[in-house]
Amino acid sequence: MLPKKAVEEFKQIYKRSYKIELTDEEASDKANRLVRLYQAVYSDPAFGRVELPKKPSHEKR
Repeated sequence: MLPKKAVEEFKQIYKRSYKIELTDEEASDKANRLVRLYQAVYSDPAFGRVELPKKPSHEKR
């Protein structure tokens, strides 16, 4: 469950992006679903963590 402040910020971003005002309940549901999706995509997979190759320290970003 996200804190009230995070849900309020999500409501503001959603309204700016889609021109739709959400109720507190709708915003909480959508924001929590977004967080769960993010966690599912970016958490450790069941078969072990996949590490991205690191750039040598002499290379510029």
